[in-house]
Amino acid sequence: MRFLLHTGSSATVIYIIYFVDLFLDVSAFTSSAGNTSTKTLVHRQGRYHRLSALHSSDEFPSKGYSLSTASDKKGPVGIASDTFLKEYYQSDIDDVNLPPSMSIIHRSIGRLASGSDIRGTFVKHPVTGRMAALARSIGQTSLPALTPFAAHCLGFAFATMIKEHQQLQGKGDEEVVICIGRDPREHGVVLADSFARGAGGLKGVKVFYTGIATTPALFEFCRSSLCHGGTMVTASHLPGDRNGFKFFDAYHGGFQKPQINKMLEIAQDHAQVWFDMGILPPTSLGNVYCSQYVNWMDHYEEQLEHALLRQVNHNVSLSSAEKDHFPLKGLKIVLNSGNGSGGFFRKVLANLGANVEGSINTTPDAAFPRGVPNPENDSMIQETIQACEAANADLGILLDTDADRCGMVAPRTYTKMSITQGDKGVYFKPSDYEPLNRNRLIALIGVIYARQSPGCAIVTDSVTSNGLSKFLEEDLNLKHIRYLRGYANVIQKAKSVNAEMSLIAEVAIETSGHCAVRENDFLDDGTFTALKVLGLLAQERQQDELTSRKSLLDLLSNLEELNEVIEFRLPGKDGSLESVIRLFDFVALDIETHCEEQSEWSVDRNNLEGIRVFTGNDGGFFLLRKSLHDPVMCLQVEASSKAAAKQLITDPLLRLFQAEPQMVQVLDLSALEQY
Repeated sequence: MRFLLHTGSSATVIYIIYFVDLFLDVSAFTSSAGNTSTKTLVHRQGRYHRLSALHSSDEFPSKGYSLSTASDKKGPVGIASDTFLKEYYQSDIDDVNLPPSMSIIHRSIGRLASGSDIRGTFVKHPVTGRMAALARSIGQTSLPALTPFAAHCLGFAFATMIKEHQQLQGKGDEEVVICIGRDPREHGVVLADSFARGAGGLKGVKVFYTGIATTPALFEFCRSSLCHGGTMVTASHLPGDRNGFKFFDAYHGGFQKPQINKMLEIAQDHAQVWFDMGILPPTSLGNVYCSQYVNWMDHYEEQLEHALLRQVNHNVSLSSAEKDHFPLKGLKIVLNSGNGSGGFFRKVLANLGANVEGSINTTPDAAFPRGVPNPENDSMIQETIQACEAANADLGILLDTDADRCGMVAPRTYTKMSITQGDKGVYFKPSDYEPLNRNRLIALIGVIYARQSPGCAIVTDSVTSNGLSKFLEEDLNLKHIRYLRGYANVIQKAKSVNAEMSLIAEVAIETSGHCAVRENDFLDDGTFTALKVLGLLAQERQQDELTSRKSLLDLLSNLEELNEVIEFRLPGKDGSLESVIRLFDFVALDIETHCEEQSEWSVDRNNLEGIRVFTGNDGGFFLLRKSLHDPVMCLQVEASSKAAAKQLITDPLLRLFQAEPQMVQVLDLSALEQY
């Protein structure tokens, strides 16, 4: 214990500052969310303070905080930092009565929300030292900063929420187990360590670390009762300097936006606790401090294998001898996991009988030598096509960094070839590989569920094509519900449809490759999606005649596709999300007015996101919407050709935009101008 005498103009206060063995339980120095701890904490203006004070007056001093000392000012501060810090340095006390450095930390944590996830730019800071140094580290980026300190506070908050739910279930005395996994990003280790220390600081909480894992696997661990809560450290397909967290529990599945907001509030309160102590919590470099290291990915692999076996052996009348235990035997599969977390899937495919020798980039690598894996990127698609050509593969599978999203490539044709050796005498050589993603992937999933659950509903995001709607509803006799962008949005919509009992929604899927199905508890899982397609491929192969072989693309022959599909991103010039949001309503109204005056455009009144406009008679359209997270307007364009797109959509839009000075002032239109 140390005593520090502070003398102010209106009061004299003796602060008794408690120091704690940081590697032991710190729960005595913290509060459960919403509950005030006696003696140790005082609650003032919505914040918990780790102070016991002997007051000579009733007033708590509002001044006396020092942002920095001379030693804190070593080294230059960049321009971005100066601009960022200026916002917080307008006065000694901000709108929530926090000192400037704490205000930066508090607001930085609050900015990490990204829908149902946590996302930010990784920012390292001194392992030891004053909070002002942490604040200055945060100030080096204008983007939300994800620091080890923030991870520590989030770990405490997540564990608090899991324990609260245990108490509501009457299981407050039971030990809580939280599991952490991560993608290959190097800074994922330090974030996992800090998160584990924050969570493990609560009494009765054990933290297990499973190392490189996938986002769907963390949900499976909770669903299988291996743990009460699961956290995945990942930034998915975002650049290598980004990172984030995804959260699951054994009661509700994936965390939603309200739970994320509550967790951030608890984390901000916990940050105040450390600020009042005046020190940073410890952080390891290269190791994760936890209760136990585990390898639970083996369990997840087994669950995936069982899922495919159930699909191909769905006939319960089959005897054990008749069931196919190697349903992928004879198939050549190329897996491209992009050096992310999904390389384990190669073992799953091999165990099910597939030839996976042509697979590429299956070893996790923090450097992502081929770029951060994203199944929508042309470079990843072309690399997979080349690998498929070299291996004569029946299917190529692309996974994103944390394997909750997939894309595919498939051969358009099979050519019958004669061989001089062997028993069969002929084989079929695949060729002319094409992407099987976006609208095509949704259509193929529709084929699967039209057979499995006739007449069911499929919920998609807003940018799906008119041709897809026609294929799902007219060819497959399914119900297509076009909703909003964001995988959490389509999943919640599918759940609400089922809750209303008006339809059976089997699938919630985005054109990005996020796919969640009812039979898998609406968990978006790229590997499970791939297994559903592989199950279909195996079933089709069983029905193929010896004289011919069909491609999966043949099942989509009635899907009407337009040749020109492109998305334009129109960023705000000042980087302000608010500016773009304000401008969007003005632009949408302008477009709606133009539709009323011009016969070639008509507004899609059934659209639920942004403004969607039908153009011409070729099935073309454009959709203008606000980005979910960035200061950008996104323009999705589909037309029969580039010439048609320019004539019917982009050129008229550009003229419309350029006629409005506010548009030119706020939005960067160069992408449209250069098209």
